Amino acid sequence: MDYLQRSIESVEKGAEFLLNYQITNPDDPDFGGYYSKGFGVVAQNCGASAGSLIDLYFCPGSKYYRDPKVLQCADGLIQHLRNHLHEDGTVDYFCCNFHSAPDTAFVTLGLAKPALLIDAQTEVENAFKEKLFDTLHHMGEALIHEGFHTPNHRWVISSAMSLLNRLMPDQRYIDRINEYLAEHIDCNEDGEFAERSAGGYNEINNRAMLLLAENLNKPELLEHVRRNLTLMRAFIHSDCSIFTENSTRQDKGTAPYAEKYAYQYLLCGHMLKDRELQSIGVLLLEDSIKNGRPFPLSIHDQLLYPEAFKSLPEPADKSVFTVDRLLKGSGLLRLSRGGMNLWAVEKLPIFLFLKKNDIDFYIKGGINFFNCRHLLVEDIHECGDGSYEMSYKGKGCYLQPFGEYQGTADWWQMDRSKRKTSGNLEITVTINIKPVEDGFDVRVRTEGCPGSTIRFEIGVKPNVLVRGEGYHIPATAGGKLIAQKGDLTLFDGADTVSIGPSFAANDIVSGLFGAVPPSDGRFNIFFNDVTNFDRTFSIRAK
Repeated sequence: MDYLQRSIESVEKGAEFLLNYQITNPDDPDFGGYYSKGFGVVAQNCGASAGSLIDLYFCPGSKYYRDPKVLQCADGLIQHLRNHLHEDGTVDYFCCNFHSAPDTAFVTLGLAKPALLIDAQTEVENAFKEKLFDTLHHMGEALIHEGFHTPNHRWVISSAMSLLNRLMPDQRYIDRINEYLAEHIDCNEDGEFAERSAGGYNEINNRAMLLLAENLNKPELLEHVRRNLTLMRAFIHSDCSIFTENSTRQDKGTAPYAEKYAYQYLLCGHMLKDRELQSIGVLLLEDSIKNGRPFPLSIHDQLLYPEAFKSLPEPADKSVFTVDRLLKGSGLLRLSRGGMNLWAVEKLPIFLFLKKNDIDFYIKGGINFFNCRHLLVEDIHECGDGSYEMSYKGKGCYLQPFGEYQGTADWWQMDRSKRKTSGNLEITVTINIKPVEDGFDVRVRTEGCPGSTIRFEIGVKPNVLVRGEGYHIPATAGGKLIAQKGDLTLFDGADTVSIGPSFAANDIVSGLFGAVPPSDGRFNIFFNDVTNFDRTFSIRAK
């Protein structure tokens, strides 16, 4: 398949919007920009958008190849950006970050790579190049001198400077990059970056490492990309969506598709001569095409690295995402059985996530015990028999009086660590997950204080029919069902997942003050029992 032509067609559609809706009145304070629903006219977005027009203008296969109106549009976008740059070279991210070097770096990346394509031959083209390079140089000053917020920003800023140094060499760029690299790369042995952001910042970090490896001649940085791309197989489901529930960033709880990683699998695979990585990249591209999702490859990447996108292997089979992986450093377990994937996550109220194609559900652990609200499991580990175990310990006590004045009557100012306690009580919950051929067995054992209700909320995506002993219920958002006995099944017309036997010792369906309530967006099925108990229920894909 001609991926370049597909990229050209995709980018040309975006260009039509810019050409039609750019603000062209020179008296308008937003001259050169364009209005974007949800953002308004934002210099950061407008400036970066010029990169796609540069791609088209200097791409011989595009219908906009050296089309004057495209260059004029790009020039207007750059002018809008220049009009909104601060004196220090920074741009504002309108909703929160001001005088922001990281956001300036994102804009720089959007412009500097396409700038490598520029082959100025006319007076107009040379004038545009001069304006663009002057703008990049101005923003580069901000990257040299200003700081950052989050771990990934270090590599975004560094990779942007590596491109600027390629366009307009300046030892200050290299010196500043080396200051960042001296901190070492925050990619652990598992391949996970510090922000644990499979749906967002892993991809951004990988892009940065690829640029730094090439522009600084540091091929050793590619190993971080390889480790992360290998790890990503444990986060990608068979429909090519991404598991994000352990993320510490804004992608948490979303389900983006993985085609944005295709470029990295292809380019890193090419650089390392790793055909398996390339075959996964092809799989992600073909899946995005098949399902009509936006095509992820840029024009400039294919023109700058043509050999990386030619003579590609056949796409990998989706079984490549059938992965068992325990990430101790991240407190995450991924298991695959019977076409169904399970993720167990430490220290979250929702500690199990399961998905078989479109059947999607989670299990939240609740406990009503003193100030304890949820089973925030810890220490996921392998047991040696193929099963995995995790545990939670809840503690409760009563406070004793100080017996003397504490220097204040303000309760919140008292040193409560000095209080004696009594009635110290504990509950330990041990959860064992045993993979079997077509699913998982979940055993729950409790020890300690008797009489406490422990519940399991099964939050089901409301696109299934719930079947049980004597009932069929369409899953509706916000609905509730207490399942007392027997197995229940989730059926979406194509697949079936069974869960059971169910159990319910009482009618408690929510936690005490401060507990995460049942989901309004899911159908909520409840299992519960009172300590102490030892129960096993199975989850099977059929």
